[in-house]
Amino acid sequence: MDAMLIINISIAVLVIFISLSAVKQVSQGQAAIIERLGKYQTTLEPGLNFVIPFFDKQKIVKAVNMSTDLPDNRIDLREQIMDIPEQEVISKDNIRMQVDTLVFYQIIEPYKSVYEINSPVYAIKQLSQTTIRNIFGEMDLDTSLSARDSINDRLRSILDEATDKWGIKIIRVEIQDIIPPIELKDAMQKQMVAERAKREKITLAEADKQKNILDAEGIKQKQILEAEGANKAVILTAQAEKNKRVLEAEGESHSIKMVQEAVAEGLDAVRDVLGKTDGIEGVVLIETLKTQQEIAKSLAGGTNSKFFLPNDLAGLFGAIGGVKEILDLSKNLKKK
Repeated sequence: MDAMLIINISIAVLVIFISLSAVKQVSQGQAAIIERLGKYQTTLEPGLNFVIPFFDKQKIVKAVNMSTDLPDNRIDLREQIMDIPEQEVISKDNIRMQVDTLVFYQIIEPYKSVYEINSPVYAIKQLSQTTIRNIFGEMDLDTSLSARDSINDRLRSILDEATDKWGIKIIRVEIQDIIPPIELKDAMQKQMVAERAKREKITLAEADKQKNILDAEGIKQKQILEAEGANKAVILTAQAEKNKRVLEAEGESHSIKMVQEAVAEGLDAVRDVLGKTDGIEGVVLIETLKTQQEIAKSLAGGTNSKFFLPNDLAGLFGAIGGVKEILDLSKNLKKK
């Protein structure tokens, strides 16, 4: 009885042990390689996975990971950072420099990273150092210092192509620092100071040049405006003088016209009187009016813009008016 109980307990423990051995849990961002009887069987994904106890085993993949906090049988699928040791490179113009680099990579295919390369971490590090030396060897110092972005892109492209068959993706490469020799660094510092001083002088000279140009333009514009103002003043003065003369001529023409109309009206009246009387006054009056008419015609046809009317012109107009009154009185007497 006791022997049967012990056997049953042993079988139960064995079943529990086998059951637990058949279940494998993989954390997020990790993977595991399963080999069955020494041959690759499958890759365990994050979560619960089932295997055949005693036949399936997890492969040790310590050399694949940069991180040391993972179990030896887990592959880190997160983006990893590899610090490439500072190394000396020689530029195209034989300048020795120290270059410090970071490589960001990620394992995309765990199977290839385990079976296609012995030690991916070591391989990436060595390949990076070799590629850096080759790239800097094709450039002179000035290009190396000023074309860091293009160097990063070229490094990433070369490394990514080489590691693709290992199931590894190179995300990016960053050149942290490029350190030239101390003596060259001092010379570069002096050159930088000289360049800054040169640029400052050029900037000041350019500013002074622009100031002189602006001053000259200001003087030019001032002279143009003054000339235009003087020209407009002359034009306005001439226009005013012209308008004055036109108005004076129009006034003189109007005055002459009035004289002619008055003389003509007087002559008509005198003719009317002569037709009705033979008095000597009529003869004298008509001769006077003719004389005044000749004066008016002479003034109207002359070239002088100014003339003076006789002082007795008002008396003449009065005489003409008197003649009209006499004629009117004579007519009234005859009617009576």
